[in-house]
Amino acid sequence: MKLKTKLHTDTVKDALLSLSDMEFYNTIHHWLERISQNYCEAELLDEIKFALGYELESGETLQSYRNWDELIYAEPDCEDVYLIAPSPLKLRRHLDKMDSHSFYHNIIYLAAKAYRDGEMGYPPNAFCDGYEFMENLVANLRKNQLPQEINYSPESLPIINQIQSNERFFQVSEYWRSYNGDQVTDFVLLTSN
Repeated sequence: MKLKTKLHTDTVKDALLSLSDMEFYNTIHHWLERISQNYCEAELLDEIKFALGYELESGETLQSYRNWDELIYAEPDCEDVYLIAPSPLKLRRHLDKMDSHSFYHNIIYLAAKAYRDGEMGYPPNAFCDGYEFMENLVANLRKNQLPQEINYSPESLPIINQIQSNERFFQVSEYWRSYNGDQVTDFVLLTSN
């Protein structure tokens, strides 16, 4: 794999994995849905799904298998078979573990099959490196990202009160705010004299 191809592939991978879990999952399944609309590629679609971590499940024994060969070997007479999608977390972990070469040949290929007729530029093939396609794909993925929340530095708010010398008191010595997703938590550190 050429260095430039690896860099473009890693950029697509980073953009895809930086989506929220729901956007990430929906994006992959949107691509699969677009491919499934082309009936002549049903066998290809199964191979792509296996590369994404889908498993076959026997309706008779409820056993899971990674491919058709395993299923046929274990249950040659099984007629009730389901193709089960991985959970969003499992799918994310599966794609995160993929090396650049596998990601390029599976995920970039999946996106290329989903966007036909040069919608996003010409995808990688024997005649084209597909860099424009991958750049447009990254731009498309990044427009779906949620904006990053800004974490502000903690602020200290000293409070001065006039007190009697023999009284115990609490003084606010530090105030700060924590951001976690859409939840804001305020903290106050109290010290006593």
